Amino acid sequence: MTDNTFNWDEEAASSELTPEERYALSEKGKRARKRAREKYDNKDKEQRKKQKREYMRRQRKKNKSIWR
Repeated sequence: MTDNTFNWDEEAASSELTPEERYALSEKGKRARKRAREKYDNKDKEQRKKQKREYMRRQRKKNKSIWR
C-alpha cells in the first residue's frame, strides 16, 4: 500500500527534503497544521487577539503602509 497524499512540485522533489519537510508538504501535514492552528486560536481568544494586535503594531512600525 502506498501513501498518495504526498504531492510535491518538481523543484521540491529534486532537492533533498527531511522527513519533517516532506510531512509539512503533504496533505496530511497541512491538515494537522490547520487543526493545530485552529485549536491554538480557540484556546484563549483574548490572548490570541492581543498577540495578533501586537504583531500588527510591530509590522506597521516597520512599514507604515503595510496592509492598508
